[in-house]
Amino acid sequence: EESFKKKTLINLGMAYCLDAEHDSALQQFKKAQEFDSDGKFVKQCIDYTEILMKAFQLKAEGDCHFAKGELEKAKECYTEAFAVDPTLLQSKINRAACHLAMENAVFCIEDCDAVLGCLSYERNRKKLHHDMDNADGASILAAVLSPKPRTRRTWIVTLLCRRAAAKKFLRDSPGALDDLLDAESFIRSSDDIDKHMLAKDIAVLKEELRIA
Repeated sequence: EESFKKKTLINLGMAYCLDAEHDSALQQFKKAQEFDSDGKFVKQCIDYTEILMKAFQLKAEGDCHFAKGELEKAKECYTEAFAVDPTLLQSKINRAACHLAMENAVFCIEDCDAVLGCLSYERNRKKLHHDMDNADGASILAAVLSPKPRTRRTWIVTLLCRRAAAKKFLRDSPGALDDLLDAESFIRSSDDIDKHMLAKDIAVLKEELRIA
């Protein structure tokens, strides 16, 4: 019975983490710790959730600075957020936007490349809840929080379009076109992405390259 209660509380904590309700997640993990005094799993979940809280706070501060046009401050916040939690890919995705807005095209491409590399590895979700007593709580929680397929596609399309803009800034129109065509290939009919704008950008680039 105690094992069932512990697993239920852990699952609740992970569900709260999925909704970025980290305070509520911590409450559930700390309750679960009452049934796991000698184990490491719940302690690892607690430690990682506290890391998440700090990283998300820094990202939120970065978002506020970005919205105000304070790009340097935003970039610093995103950099610190990623340093705190390298699994928080949104911080590097947003930092790429900062680099692009600051016309630092090379750095924008570097960030886009890095995140696209991370997103190319699909995590195995089927083993997440097996043998919790011996598993690494932080690793399992990070895997639970990895983006769902639809979110993953949205991020990939965003990054490819962002990288295309950076390449165009560097006068690499063929490379930019390749990225936009790749982005178009990732989109599904159910995705909330402006397909018409993307198609328009592709047409413009094709025309530019044809004239050149």
